[in-house]
Amino acid sequence: MRLRTKFVIVFVAVTLVLSGSILLALEFYKRDAVGESQANVDETATLAAEQIDASIRDRRDYLGLVASRPRARQFDRSGPFLDALLANSRFYAVQITAANGTVVDFRGDVTAAHRHAVLGANRSEAPYVREALRGQSHVGEVEATDDGNAHILVFAAPIFEGGDVKGVLAAAIYLDTRTTFDALPPLETSRQTVTVVGNEMEIHGSDRTFTSSIEGSATVDATGWEVSVVRDRTALDARLRRLGLFQAGQLGLAVVVMVGFGYWQYAASLRQTERLLEGFADLGAGDYGRTVALHGGTEWEQISDGFNDLATTLAAREAALRERTQRLEVMYRVLRHNLRNQLSVVLTYADVIADVTDDDQIRAAARSIHDAGRRLTSLSERARQIETALDAEHERTRVEVSAVVAEITTDLREAYPDVDLATTLPDEAWAVALPSLRMAIESVCENACEHTDADEPRVEISVTAVDEAETTGWIHVTVVDNGPGLPQQDRAAIREGRETALEHASGLGLWLTYWIVDSSGGDLEFTDAEPRGTVVEIHLPQAREEADDDWRADTNRADPESP
Repeated sequence: MRLRTKFVIVFVAVTLVLSGSILLALEFYKRDAVGESQANVDETATLAAEQIDASIRDRRDYLGLVASRPRARQFDRSGPFLDALLANSRFYAVQITAANGTVVDFRGDVTAAHRHAVLGANRSEAPYVREALRGQSHVGEVEATDDGNAHILVFAAPIFEGGDVKGVLAAAIYLDTRTTFDALPPLETSRQTVTVVGNEMEIHGSDRTFTSSIEGSATVDATGWEVSVVRDRTALDARLRRLGLFQAGQLGLAVVVMVGFGYWQYAASLRQTERLLEGFADLGAGDYGRTVALHGGTEWEQISDGFNDLATTLAAREAALRERTQRLEVMYRVLRHNLRNQLSVVLTYADVIADVTDDDQIRAAARSIHDAGRRLTSLSERARQIETALDAEHERTRVEVSAVVAEITTDLREAYPDVDLATTLPDEAWAVALPSLRMAIESVCENACEHTDADEPRVEISVTAVDEAETTGWIHVTVVDNGPGLPQQDRAAIREGRETALEHASGLGLWLTYWIVDSSGGDLEFTDAEPRGTVVEIHLPQAREEADDDWRADTNRADPESP
């Protein structure tokens, strides 16, 4: 991945992380702020409900206390008693009902007609009378006045005499801010309203509404009324919007700083990296005179100096290599041409000497000269084969190995009829190799047949294919003989990849095989056979059925596993 692409990815990732962090922090703050306001509103509603509940309980307890006084039981003198109760409380009307449910006395802020209608009436079925006659204090349901402009609440308490209920003391109160809701006015502001609902009626409320609000509610235990507190949320929303804009500004500033830093980084680093890559590309194309000048820090200057030193070194080595290659080509052509010509002369005169002499010793010497010449001629021919097989213009192609081995075996059976040649070949075994692969396999098989010294010489040739699940499969060509074995110096020379003064191969056949297999992307291995002989294994990349361009790109040089 290019540095520019990586930088863009990192920039986008950092921007997303910063944006996510800011949005998350803002969301957390918003949740906490709203939660705090909600908790405050809930607390206010609870406090208002508790204060209303306390006020109602005080009225109920006060009426019960008055009902427990001895004067409450004196029905014949209830007038002054009820007048005193009205004067010392917020009740607007009071009455006394006998144990049989008959209203004995009724006083308060009521009309004379209403008072006369109630006096003497039987209220035994009224909830407040019925519950008080059972010995319990009573707090009634909210009732609206006849004109609907006010709401009243009725309290009742039993009047005991000697442990028995003698009657009922009942009182009614207007529900307003002077009697029951005296704690609500301080809670009602321009940003907050309080509403009380009981018996599905709004007992106390406000006409003020808010575009955005937070609402909390609580229940008055004594009556079951619902107290709701609504607080304006406009100021909180405005504060959250200002905070969001501030955070967005911070994010924008951070992005601008990152963009500026990224541009500077591109100018100071990425562009210089591109110049360095262009320099390496020119070196790869053979322009060893290319230099680069990098600035922006000590590290870049050191890289620049290192690149220029590398270019100078490569230029010197290229010149030396070109000169050496030229010398080798001249020497190769001269030696090959002259060697073949002079060997022809040597072989001819060796034959002449052997034919004209009668001296056995001279004839033997002539034959030795002739054999040595033949070997040199063969060596020269092998060198020509190597040049042809490893031509730089040859590219790897798909080769059917089973067919190649079958053809080689047919030729070897004619050339070496005394050797028992056995083959194990699949129907098809396609490998990736140079077109000259036949030379490599033929050289190994011919060497096994030619140098065997066994009484019953035998050479086994097998081809196997091993498929790999995740990588390219392999084609294995195995040649096993029962001859004297491959000399250690030949193995060492091939293993090291070069010949030394102490270790060198006896001929070019093994080098031909090694170079063809190596250039084909394969591997060559030697082991000892049991009880004697040599095992030569050629490992080649397996060819796929796709087009050459596809499998050629897929060829790898990993060490194959033995079958």
